[in-house]
Amino acid sequence: MAHGKWSEVEAREILEAWRRSGVTMESFAKQRGIVPQRLRWWRYRLKQMADKGAPPALMPVQLKAPAPRGEPVTVLLRTGHMLKVSHGFDEEAFARVVALLEGR
Repeated sequence: MAHGKWSEVEAREILEAWRRSGVTMESFAKQRGIVPQRLRWWRYRLKQMADKGAPPALMPVQLKAPAPRGEPVTVLLRTGHMLKVSHGFDEEAFARVVALLEGR
């Protein structure tokens, strides 16, 4: 299998053996008596084949419930200013704004 023309199946087997070996491609090729360029070419070719033929991958998704949103509350101040606040507003900051607008 190391010499001559490889089939796709043979190329996949050799590349898988290289991945399992844990050694560099150059070392693996030298041990098997093949040139590293052949392994690189088949790795490239098989990747191209996979990219063309593989359907788009679907990824799992988790939906989060949106934060509760109440209708905004409108506050009309004696000074004529109108303030709108929504769910989760900072009460202390709101009190400071009201005091500032009412001149306290």
